[in-house]
Amino acid sequence: MNDARFDRQLPLLGAEGQRRLRAANVAVVGAGGTGSVVVPQLALLGVGRIAIIDHDELDESNRNRHFCARYNDPIPGTRKVDIAQRMVLNYDRTIRVDVVSSSLLSRAGFEAVKSADFVFGCVDLEGVRLVLLELCMAHNKPYIDIATGVEAGPPPIYGGRVCCSLPGGGCLACLGELDAAETARDLESASQRRDREAIYGIDKATLGAHGPSVVSINGVTASLAATEFLKLCTGLAKPTRLLRYDGGMSRVSPSRDVPVADCYYCKGLGGSAEGVEVERFLPRDELQPPGMTVSKQKRITHE
Repeated sequence: MNDARFDRQLPLLGAEGQRRLRAANVAVVGAGGTGSVVVPQLALLGVGRIAIIDHDELDESNRNRHFCARYNDPIPGTRKVDIAQRMVLNYDRTIRVDVVSSSLLSRAGFEAVKSADFVFGCVDLEGVRLVLLELCMAHNKPYIDIATGVEAGPPPIYGGRVCCSLPGGGCLACLGELDAAETARDLESASQRRDREAIYGIDKATLGAHGPSVVSINGVTASLAATEFLKLCTGLAKPTRLLRYDGGMSRVSPSRDVPVADCYYCKGLGGSAEGVEVERFLPRDELQPPGMTVSKQKRITHE
């Protein structure tokens, strides 16, 4: 690749590393606080195709941390996938951007992930993380999951973590990074939720309150994830399975946890897409679709 825009990263990545980035197809699930940091970085690195999956619209509380939003983007009415696509094309109009304005738990969301070479999870719900993990492992897709958090003190605790789930090489589940109880709540049906609430009452944590979210914490964690992707995609180095960022201590540390030897997800599912019913997570009306409904931005070349 002779594009002078990459001259400053070629000494690190080499021509072959840059070629691999250009050939890569990356899916980003979630275009919010961390996803809006990941997507522009993928574009600046030179990734050739990016799929952005999110059903949500921009709201006023996103403006403190959404890198792709402008001051005059209307609320309501601005889809997060659209402003992320706009940011990518403002950087490089030769990148192909596919936008899926629906939940991951849709036919279009599943197909975009299955078509990708690498997948980023920039989501809040543990249930969605589990679905992404199973979908990616069954289809041999490296899955980079990002999580950030802020807990009130004193002293406050804030930071994040990046987990690189690789088929056969450790994952969110066997590294202990999934909350089983929260996952079950996220994935329960409406009738199951009604039954649970009738027995145990409504969990205060599910009443619509959102946790704190700060742009700098999101940015550090998302940038760590983008660098692990860079290592993985270009062959620069072996990605770290699990990184923890402690903002209060100004420290990034690799986890020393050892993956479970017989993990169902990363060891048992690897490449077994035909024998795994991941689509059980889809709503009933999406199980037998006529086809995929994805809005695509075609590749644009300079005149």
